[in-house]
Amino acid sequence: MMNRAVTSVLFCAVLCSCYASSVAYRDCGSTLSNVTEVSIPGCHEMDARCTLIPGVNMMLSIKFIPNVDISQVNVFAHGVVYHVSSPLPLDEHDVCKDPYSGIQCPLERGQEYNYMYMLSLHKKTPNYRLDLKWEFQDAEGEKIVCVIIPVQVRVVKD
Repeated sequence: MMNRAVTSVLFCAVLCSCYASSVAYRDCGSTLSNVTEVSIPGCHEMDARCTLIPGVNMMLSIKFIPNVDISQVNVFAHGVVYHVSSPLPLDEHDVCKDPYSGIQCPLERGQEYNYMYMLSLHKKTPNYRLDLKWEFQDAEGEKIVCVIIPVQVRVVKD
């Protein structure tokens, strides 16, 4: 019975690690931390663009290690198409107050943190390519994390 439980746990861990893997991203000026991983389930580093499907929720995860102690973290997201940046609506810009972010403040220097955000596109979103720019700033506006994730929206026919 114990072997079955251990096998089940190991199988789930392997399955989850395969499903949520690192995506291709570019750092856009993270100064107060080192980004260690950006992941979205179903996307891989070898993909030129991560595919997002309208109507399907996907968990964005950004792992990072601050270089300094940080008391306040504000998040900003933008969609960038042909070098034109448009802010994306977020429910909560204060990461420290967002119970779903996976982050508790203050952030300690040298400790890894895993920020999470549920990406959700309206079902009527058309096919197109864009870059998602995700940025964390401290109270003074310094960039804690800044990553650009190339994505493509792909409508799936029913």
